Amino acid sequence: MKKLLLLSLIFPCIAVSANEITEDYLDIATNYCIYGKYSDANVYLDRILQIEPNNSDVKELKNTISRVTNSNTKSYLSASDKTIQQAVSYKKQGNLQKQLSTLSSDSDSFWSCYFLAEYYRKNNDLKNAMNYYQKASKLKPNYSQTYLGIAQVQFLNSDYTGAVQTLNKYQTYNKESDIAYALKAEAYLNMNSISDAESNIKRALEIEENITYLLLEAKILYHKGSYDEARDKFNLLSRNIQTSEVYKYMGLCDYALNNYASALLNLDKAIILSDDDKTLNSTYNEIKTKLDNQ
Repeated sequence: MKKLLLLSLIFPCIAVSANEITEDYLDIATNYCIYGKYSDANVYLDRILQIEPNNSDVKELKNTISRVTNSNTKSYLSASDKTIQQAVSYKKQGNLQKQLSTLSSDSDSFWSCYFLAEYYRKNNDLKNAMNYYQKASKLKPNYSQTYLGIAQVQFLNSDYTGAVQTLNKYQTYNKESDIAYALKAEAYLNMNSISDAESNIKRALEIEENITYLLLEAKILYHKGSYDEARDKFNLLSRNIQTSEVYKYMGLCDYALNNYASALLNLDKAIILSDDDKTLNSTYNEIKTKLDNQ
């Protein structure tokens, strides 16, 4: 079950129950845990224990939830690593400069390098992010999340070939990573390798179906030239995502299908929602001219 895989990353103590009923309860509890609804999760974990009172994995999971929800509980890492402990203290104080300088002072620590890399990547300082990810990978070569971070930085730097290569390495540790398949799909799309993009996004959606992946799938279909199918998918997505990008692609699909009136309507919505894409106005005017000449 897909969500059990995700939970195993959060709570690695858990194992899958052989009992079909308890497995269903565990799946429900897992889903609640993912969304932080721990009290609801505990209800179903208690139901499992009513059926299997000696289920040690479920007992351990309940203990883990208790530790996670207890504000006074310290993580093992922050309790055992003095540098991380000090950095966490500065973070709680809101002192970002001291937090970063504390981590930077311990450049031989894997966790210091990894946390710095994550911080810089999330704040779009790609040079520093790559520097610290590379240091982290040398200090702890088997920590797979470092390779995912490196691939994300490579992607943001438009090094799509490098990103795919790094993601392949990441997948030697995480063969069923939907994130890796989706990022590879987007990299291949940017390289105009549509067939590879399509096969990777399909694999990602088989593992975990979410709106981000469905949006990428629709974009790939557009670039493949499957305008009817792409248009249908964008239309469905527009019920939940009213963004400039969705309306832009709907308009482009309409344009490719010679439905000029609908294309203008959707591109107009895209332009209203965002004026970042300077090509939209010229495309809009081009379609308007064609419609006027009909």
